[in-house]
Formats: sequence, C-alpha cells, structure tokens
Amino acid sequence: RRSIFSNSVLGFDELIWWLGEVAAKVSMESSGGYERGVRHALEAVGFSVQVHNPRRVRRLAQGLGLAAKTDALDARVLARASAICPAAPSRSLEREELAEISRTIAHLTKERSDHLKRLAPSWVSQGVRDTLKDLVVSLSKAISELESLYNKLVQEGDLRLRHHLALSVPCVGPKLARVLTSELPEDLSKWTIRQLASYAGLAPKDDASGRRVGPSRIGAGNTHLKAALYMPALTATQTQSWAKELYVKLRAKGKAHQQAIVAVMRRLLTICLAVLKRGSAWKPEPQQA
Repeated sequence: RRSIFSNSVLGFDELIWWLGEVAAKVSMESSGGYERGVRHALEAVGFSVQVHNPRRVRRLAQGLGLAAKTDALDARVLARASAICPAAPSRSLEREELAEISRTIAHLTKERSDHLKRLAPSWVSQGVRDTLKDLVVSLSKAISELESLYNKLVQEGDLRLRHHLALSVPCVGPKLARVLTSELPEDLSKWTIRQLASYAGLAPKDDASGRRVGPSRIGAGNTHLKAALYMPALTATQTQSWAKELYVKLRAKGKAHQQAIVAVMRRLLTICLAVLKRGSAWKPEPQQA
C-alpha cells in the first residue's frame, strides 16, 4: 500500500494511524536530519525504527538488479535492507541536540574563516571590508553563544562523563572533546576499536583480488570526527613522543605527509576510545627503568 504523509506532527499522527496499532519494524533512509521527527514519533508509540544510509540502500538495489528508482522500489529495498544491512547508530534526543549544536559551530567557524581569508588581500574595497568585519564579529558572537549552550547542556546531561574523560587526553581540546562527545555512537561497549576507527573513516580498507594487491584506502566515515582529529594530530607530532616516533617512522618508509598524519589521527582516536571505553581519565604510562 502506498500513501504520502507530510513531514509534520499531523503527518506523523496520520502515519501511525495508517500503520495500525500493532507495533512493527519501520525502515527509513537518513535524509540530513529530516527523518528525525517521524522517527521519534514512531518510537514514542512503540515502533522499532531502523535508519539506513541511503548510499548503502542504493547499492543494495543495484546488487539486486534494480536499475530503476521509484518510491515503490525503494520501499521494497528498504524492507530487504532491514533484514540484512546494519542500521545507522541510533541517537538519543540529547546526543542529537548536542550534535546539531556542534555541527553548527563547525559550520559557522568555517564561514568565519572564509570571511577572514577574503579580508586578507590589501585590494579589498573598504565597503566590502567593513561588511566582512561586521559578519566576522556577528559570527564570533554566535559561535561563543553556541559553545556556552553546548557546555551547559553537556554538563547537565548523561554525556557529561564522556566529555570530561575526553578532555583528560593530551592534545584533546574543547573542540575535539565536543565532537567526540556528540559524534561517537551512544554505546561504545558494542563497538570494537577497529570498528570505531572505520566509523571515523580512519581504518584502511584492503583492495586485493587474486594476485592483484592494490593500496589500502580509507573511507569517508564520519567527516566531522575526521576533521576534528586533524589539528590535534598535528599538535601531537610536536608535543607527544609516540606521535613523533610514529610520524617519523612512516615518513622514513616513504609514506606521504598526509598518510603519516592519518596514522597519527587514528592512534590518537584509539587512545581517546580506550579512555572512554574504560571509563576513567587518561594517565601517563609508567616509565620503564
């Protein structure tokens, strides 16, 4: 049966009535946050909801030989996906709100950086310069307010300990702690370190078939996590002995700068994950005699 419902509270109520009283499993694709309202509405009345990566669903359709794309076909593929494909990690309302604030901070910070770059050349006209300066001031104020709101919410919520533990790791500042808190999956005990590294897009994936052995590559993963780890990893190569040694070792083997930094990023993430999964603050390893 095919029906169309609006993405609104009224539409959610109509969908729930249409589905019936018996709680069932519902599968849907993620759509940049637009699926959050209906997911929460369905879960509130007892439905089990799985949210799938649309890219994976599309590849499954192609693997099943379905070249066309219609709503009816998508529904059939989603039904198959619910049985054989892992769903995206679920998020609590608290984590969704924190992630939304964190991502908005990152977006506004990039926008401010872009405006500052446009201010750098001396030939920029005074009128444009004044406008850009006003935008930079306005963005800085908005970023500061969002950071204060984030800190307030995280201190009052269930993720307070995760945020505190993340800050205990050397080279992890407020930005990376914020991203680790809001972007990592809810229950870390269900994930291995390697799975989480892959989730962050930092685990090399083999590319071999028969006698052909191609270079390992990393996937996209959670781009917010990956971006937040880059600068702390660079700092670690200057201040942490383990990072210096790893970077120099890989460069000596002929690895490019970016490849070596990605390895440092992964090691830094591994250290953070060990602290978070253990549930106690970071402590330096004892010096060997």
